Amino acid sequence: MPTKSDMNMKVHLLLIGMATLFGAGNFSQCHAQTPAQPLPPPVIVAPKAAAPAATPAVKTAVSTNAARPKLVWCPVCRGRKTIAVDTEVKCTGCGGTGKLKSGFAKTEGDCNFCKGSGKVLRAVARPCPFCKGVGTFDAALLATYLTCPDCQGAKLIETNLVMKCTSCNGAGKIVKSSISSGGSFGGKSGGGSMSVSQDQPCPFCGATGNVEKKFRKPCATCFGAGVVPPPPPPPPAVPAAPNG
Repeated sequence: MPTKSDMNMKVHLLLIGMATLFGAGNFSQCHAQTPAQPLPPPVIVAPKAAAPAATPAVKTAVSTNAARPKLVWCPVCRGRKTIAVDTEVKCTGCGGTGKLKSGFAKTEGDCNFCKGSGKVLRAVARPCPFCKGVGTFDAALLATYLTCPDCQGAKLIETNLVMKCTSCNGAGKIVKSSISSGGSFGGKSGGGSMSVSQDQPCPFCGATGNVEKKFRKPCATCFGAGVVPPPPPPPPAVPAAPNG
């Protein structure tokens, strides 16, 4: 005789078959009477702290004039960055020999361009030594410069240049001719004339062959600026070591 548990099992299987056949539910609905399983404990996530709001950057006006020095034109080159320097170069007229041939006889004489020296002075562009070829100068630094002791701020100095006398060509003597006329011959007067040549001291160079000419040229100490840098400060004194 079937027991009560067997009867319950058959009823249970019958209900499952009917639910599957008619689509009235699923296995989860058939187990609705089963005791509920305990739910897992909830996971509590702490909220993230909000980032502080960025404060807008305040733009401050920066003075650019204080950072940049005031520049002025270089007092020597006037912004050209180079100056003309008299440089001794080979004479192009005689090729440096100092001699030239002239006339039909091709007589050799001193060169008229270099006066027989074979070298001439020519202005050659060189970087300005005062501003080091920059062309500008710091006004604040220039204000600290001192008056040039050689030219006393005049920028130019007067110098004597010895040159070869062009009147006697450096010989110190010139040839002077004299003409005499109205001579007599055999006690009778005649109309003949004759010339006499003699050397005389050159009146232009005083028989020295050289002449001195005065020139004004830029001061070689300050390069024509009239000012020179101040002397460097003395080095700091070193304390003497204690005895013993």
